Amino acid sequence: MFARSGISAAPNVGSGRGSADDGGGGGGGGSSAGAAGSIELLCPPSGSSSISGSGSFSSSGTSTTATNSTSVSASTPASAADLLGDSGENNNNANANRNLSLQLSSNNNYANNNNNHSTNLISGICSSIWRTATFGSAAPVASIMAASSGSGNGSGSGSAASASYSSSSASSISPAADEVCVVEQQQSSNQRTVATNTNSNSNSNAAQQQQRTQIQMQLDGEQDEPQTFLGATELDDELIKQLPKEVLLRVFSYLDVVSLCRCAQVCKYWNVLALDGSSWQKINLFDFQRDIEGPVIENISQRCGGFLKSLSLRGCQSVGDQSIKTLANHCHNIEHLDLSECKKITDNSVTDISRYCSKLTAINLDSCSNITDNSLKYISDGCPNLLEINVSWCHLVSENGVEALARGCVKLRKFCSKGCKQINDNAITCLAKYCPDLMVLNLHSCETISDSSIRQLAACCPKLQKLCVSKCAELTDLSLMALSQHNQQLNTLEVSGCRNFTDIGFQALGRNCKYLERMDLEECSQITDLTLAHLATGCPSLEKLTLSHCELITDDGIRHLTTGSCAAESLSVLELDNCPLITDRTLEHLVSCHNLQRIELFDCQLISRAAIRKLKNHLPNIKVHAYFAPVTPPAVTTGHRPRYCRCCEIL
Repeated sequence: MFARSGISAAPNVGSGRGSADDGGGGGGGGSSAGAAGSIELLCPPSGSSSISGSGSFSSSGTSTTATNSTSVSASTPASAADLLGDSGENNNNANANRNLSLQLSSNNNYANNNNNHSTNLISGICSSIWRTATFGSAAPVASIMAASSGSGNGSGSGSAASASYSSSSASSISPAADEVCVVEQQQSSNQRTVATNTNSNSNSNAAQQQQRTQIQMQLDGEQDEPQTFLGATELDDELIKQLPKEVLLRVFSYLDVVSLCRCAQVCKYWNVLALDGSSWQKINLFDFQRDIEGPVIENISQRCGGFLKSLSLRGCQSVGDQSIKTLANHCHNIEHLDLSECKKITDNSVTDISRYCSKLTAINLDSCSNITDNSLKYISDGCPNLLEINVSWCHLVSENGVEALARGCVKLRKFCSKGCKQINDNAITCLAKYCPDLMVLNLHSCETISDSSIRQLAACCPKLQKLCVSKCAELTDLSLMALSQHNQQLNTLEVSGCRNFTDIGFQALGRNCKYLERMDLEECSQITDLTLAHLATGCPSLEKLTLSHCELITDDGIRHLTTGSCAAESLSVLELDNCPLITDRTLEHLVSCHNLQRIELFDCQLISRAAIRKLKNHLPNIKVHAYFAPVTPPAVTTGHRPRYCRCCEIL
């Protein structure tokens, strides 16, 4: 059992649950009573089977007996969708309160006030910490006492009160249910709370008997109601509410959108803090893309204001220009904005962004098919600090928009225009001329790109680290040699589908680009084992290598690769799909690649299952992706058996 002691600044004041207006929600409101509130102290078990109630005391030493009554309010939280779509005030209007009063039969015990009050105070604080660590916030409320209401005459003398419960009543509840909270009396028709004022020892027994009778009558009408469980006791809520606002805001700043919405449903106090704009500086709504509508973005924008710095609306196809306009009007400090696959976005949205969001450093317009050159011109005029932009699959973007962007955003470091057929040599030349800090460039499927623009890019952008020119079929070894000469910091090169590249170009890369980590050489059909020999000796950091559809690669090339400096430490992914000359000897060479994690062997007809099992025995963590076509049964010319198998008949 536990004993609860209390110190009250004034009788009949300060003990109780906070009202709906003070933001208490599910928490107690002792602190909300100001200086007149009482401090609840819970002592650890002392071997006694009784529970002592809290009361007030004075130096006079007189004592009275009081019975405490408490009402518990349970609120229904709002849904996460309401929190995203509505403000905190509208959300709290959905809470429904109901009160439940329970009774435990009690006997009167008299307590004296001769002990040292300082010792009791320190003991109570230590006990409170011990109880919180022991029981947490999962204690079921099975019993509630009536609030203590001592007498006061203005002379400065108070009264000491205590109550003890019989062992028969205490045995019917669990130890965790012995925690009893004292809350403020609210005399209203909606609350079934009975308070009895006791002024002397002579009439306390009769008053308690009358109160127990009244409470029992209330319980008789509520027998069908379920038992109430609170997330935390009033003392727990008091401790939470006493935490500085800054501390809770700091904790909330580490939570994601779902966690913040859950915290906002705990109580009114948490709702205000969880929906505070400072906790919503970085928002990613990709997981809710099907549910996000325009008004949600508008509410978030108004709530966050200047706090919002990063917002991802990737795939939110219901978001249109009006929502982005509201966002731009309220969130002037936004730096990262992802609008990829927002099909309704047009140049009007970009106009508002460029007008109000001058601090923008990264914007993603991937697959926004309505974006034109005008958007790039607006960004160039209003966002001089832009570092990254993605206009992939924006088919209306041409060299004019890229030129305007390059002239206004000279700090640009990353430019992606995958699938933009109208991006040509003039556009790349402008980027090279005005953006010398360019580090990442993706020109996938920009089919008109030639060696002249790549050579100028290599010469003007020495910081280039990642380059993708896949499907740029007009490029030759001249581009590779220019990159090897000027861009020695290059670490990622994707040249899939560049059929004009030969061993000469990759020999130059292997000689000068020591930091290459990822290379995609798929469908570079002219390269041979000599390319692998140069890469093995010159690129010790090579981690991922794609050689799919390189039909001239043989087992000797893989042997050169596995004997190089990159094999044992770095190489982790090797793709060899559709390499017809690769045999089981290749898998034998790969045994020495201890860091190899994945190998692709689709349609390698000379690879056997036995060789794959042997490789897995040496490298148990490796993932081998291979496909073996079923063997066609031999034709049958005699008997009644069909000549072809079932598959052949279908074909």
